[in-house]
Amino acid sequence: MLQIIILAMAVLANVSLGLLVFLKNPKSSTGRRFLFLTIAIALWAIVNYISIHPPAGSQLLTIRLVLFSASILNLAVFLTFRVFPFAKAPKDKLVLPSILFTVFVAGLTLTPMVFSHLQVSSTGSATPVPAPGIALFLLQTLALLGGAIVTLVLRYRVSRQRVRQQFKYVIYGLTVSFSLIILTNFILVAFFHITSLLPFGAAYTLFFSISVTYSVVRQRLFDIRLVLAKVVAYLLLLVTFAGVYTAVAFTIVSVLFPETRASVSTSALSAGLAIIFALTFQPLRRFFEKITSRVFYRERYDSQEVLNELSKILVSELDLNRMMKRALTALCEQLHIQFGQIVVFNNGRVYRIEHYGPLPKRLMIAPELAQLSRSMLIADELHSGESKSIMDGHGIRVSMQLHTRGELVGYLLLGDKLSGDIYSSQDIELLEIIGKELAVAIQNAKAYAEIEEFNVTLQARVDHATGRLRVANRHLKELDRAKDEFISMASHQLRTPLTTIKGYLSMMLEGDAGKLSSAQKEFVGYAFGSSERMVNLISDLLNVSRLSAGRFLIQTKPTDMVQMIADEVRQLDTHATAKGIKLIFDHPTQTLPPAQIDDNKTRQVIMNFIDNAIYYTQSGEVRVTLHQTADVARLEVTDTGIGVPEGAKKKLFSKFYRADNAQIVRPDGTGLGLYLAKRVVEDQGGTIIFNSTEGKGSTFGFELPTHPLPAPHKDNHGHSR
Repeated sequence: MLQIIILAMAVLANVSLGLLVFLKNPKSSTGRRFLFLTIAIALWAIVNYISIHPPAGSQLLTIRLVLFSASILNLAVFLTFRVFPFAKAPKDKLVLPSILFTVFVAGLTLTPMVFSHLQVSSTGSATPVPAPGIALFLLQTLALLGGAIVTLVLRYRVSRQRVRQQFKYVIYGLTVSFSLIILTNFILVAFFHITSLLPFGAAYTLFFSISVTYSVVRQRLFDIRLVLAKVVAYLLLLVTFAGVYTAVAFTIVSVLFPETRASVSTSALSAGLAIIFALTFQPLRRFFEKITSRVFYRERYDSQEVLNELSKILVSELDLNRMMKRALTALCEQLHIQFGQIVVFNNGRVYRIEHYGPLPKRLMIAPELAQLSRSMLIADELHSGESKSIMDGHGIRVSMQLHTRGELVGYLLLGDKLSGDIYSSQDIELLEIIGKELAVAIQNAKAYAEIEEFNVTLQARVDHATGRLRVANRHLKELDRAKDEFISMASHQLRTPLTTIKGYLSMMLEGDAGKLSSAQKEFVGYAFGSSERMVNLISDLLNVSRLSAGRFLIQTKPTDMVQMIADEVRQLDTHATAKGIKLIFDHPTQTLPPAQIDDNKTRQVIMNFIDNAIYYTQSGEVRVTLHQTADVARLEVTDTGIGVPEGAKKKLFSKFYRADNAQIVRPDGTGLGLYLAKRVVEDQGGTIIFNSTEGKGSTFGFELPTHPLPAPHKDNHGHSR
C-alpha cells in the first residue's frame, strides 16, 4: 500500500508540475521539454513499480522495460537542460546525435544484449544477468545525464544572482534524484544483485520535484507561482471539503442512526449536508486562496501602465527634486512598497536624497552604499555577507545602482512590500527597466540644474566680455587700417627703385652696357629674376591693400584671350624647359571673338596658374587649354605635380595660406597668388576651377563671362597657395 501511495504522489507531483510549466507558456521550448521530462519520470516510476510486481512469467520483460524507459528519461533530461531556461531553443548540434544514440540504446535494452536472462538464487529470488550491451546503456546514461549537469553548472557560473539560485536548486534535485536512481535501480541490481531498494525508485524522483517546486516558490523559477497558488488552493479546498463532509456525515449517522447503515433519513441528511457544504464552497475557496497567496503571490499590476506613468513623470519634470519625489511615489504606490529612497551622487559625494514612506531609523552613509557594489542586490537572495547585513540593518530589500554610460549616478533603495511577499520576477524585470530610465532622467535633471545655476552668472560674464571685445575690436580695426596704410606706402616706395633696378639689369643682359662674360651674365640673370619676383610680390601686396581699402576695380575691355595665353606661355617656356617640363598650349581650332575682361588682372591670374604649375611639377608636363563660347571662356591649367593634400583644400584660397608640401618645394612663396586670382575671377562674375589629387597633379582654372558684367563689387574672401 505504501508503495502505491509513493508512486501516486510521485506521478501526480511530476506530471502536475510539468503541466503547470507547459500551460504557463505552451510555445516555450523549455516548457515543452520540461513536460516531456516529467512525463518520462512518471512513466519510469510506473514501469519500475510494475517490474517489482510483475505478472507471471514477465519479470525479465518488465526489467528490460525499466531500462527502456530509463534511456528515454536520460534523453529527456539532456534535451530539457540543454535549452533551460530559454524560451526558444538555441541551435544545438548535439540534439540529433543524442536522439539517434538513444533510439539505438532503447532498442537494445529490449534484447538479451543488455540483460541476457534471470538468475534464480537458492532463496528463490531472481536477479537479471547483465550482458555486454549493458556498457552502452551505462555510456548513454553517463553521457546524457553528465552533459545535462555540466550544461547547468556552466550556465550557473555565468548567470546573475537570482538565476544562479534557481539553477542551484535544480542542480541539487537533479543530481540527488538521478544519483539515487542509478545507484539503487541499476548499479546495485546489475553488479551486486541487491534488489531490496527497488521499491523506493518512485520516491527518489520526489527529490527533483520538491527542489524544483521550492525554486518555483522561493526563487520564482518559471514564474508560475500564481498558477501553482490557485492549484494548491483548489486541492486544499477539495481535500478539506471531502474530509470534513465525510467526517461529519459519518459522525452524525453513527450517533443518530447507530443501527442503520443506509436509510432514507441518512440519505436525506447526507443531501442536506452536501447542500450546506456547497454553500460554503466560495468562502472556503477565497480563504485558501488568501492563504496560498501569502506564500506564492499577492498583488498584481500592469507593468506597461507603470512604465507609461513613470515615463511621463521622467519626461515632463526637469526639476531634480520634483522629478525624484513624483517618480519614487508612483513606483512605491504601484508596486505596493512600504518605503523607498533615491540617493544621487555628484563627483563621488552624496548630492541629493529623496524619501517615500516612513523614514528609516538611520540613513545609509556613503561607505555603506559603497559595499552594495553590484548593479542589483535582493536581500532575500543573499545568504550572508556584508551587503546582506547592511541591507537588513536598514530594512532594505532591493538595492539597485543607477548607471549611465559607466557613470554611477546614484542608488534606488526599496523596502519590504506591503504584502510581506518577496519581490517577484515581474518586479525585478520592471525595476531593471525603470532603473535605466531613472538614471538618464536624473543625469538630465542634474545637468539642467547646473545650467540654471551657471546662467545666473553667465550673463554678467558675457556682458563684461562683450564690452571688452568691442574695445578690442575697435583697436583691431585701427591696427588693420594702420597695417594697410603701411603696406600701401611701403609698396609704393619700394616699387620705384625696384623697377629701376630691374630696368638696368635688363639693359645689362641685352648688352647695352657692353658685352658680359658668361659668369657675369649668369649673376646678372639671378639678380634680374630676384628683382622680378620682388616686383611681383610688391604688386600682390598693393592689390591686397587695394582690396582691403575697396579700391580694387575691374576695368574690362575687348581682349584676345588666345594671344594673352600664348604670350604668357612663351614667357614661361624658358622656366619650364630649364626644369625639363613640357609646357603645352592647346590652341583653339577656330577663331574666337574678343572677350570683355580686365586684361591686366586676368593676365596676372593666368601667369600665376602656369607659374605655380611649373614650380610644383618635378617631371611630366603642364597643359593649358582654352574653350570659349559666345558667353563663357573656360581656361584650365593641368599639371602632373605634387598635388594638394585633402586637408589643405578648404583653406587653399585663403590669404597667406600655403599647403605643407608646397612650402617644402617652394619656401619663398607668399600665399597671395591664389587669393588674388580668386578675387579677380569672382569680381568679374566668374568661378574658380580647382581639382587635385595629392601626388598625381592638379587642375587650376576659371570660367569667365565674355561680356561686361555690371554686378556690384563683392567682398569675398579667397585662399592662396
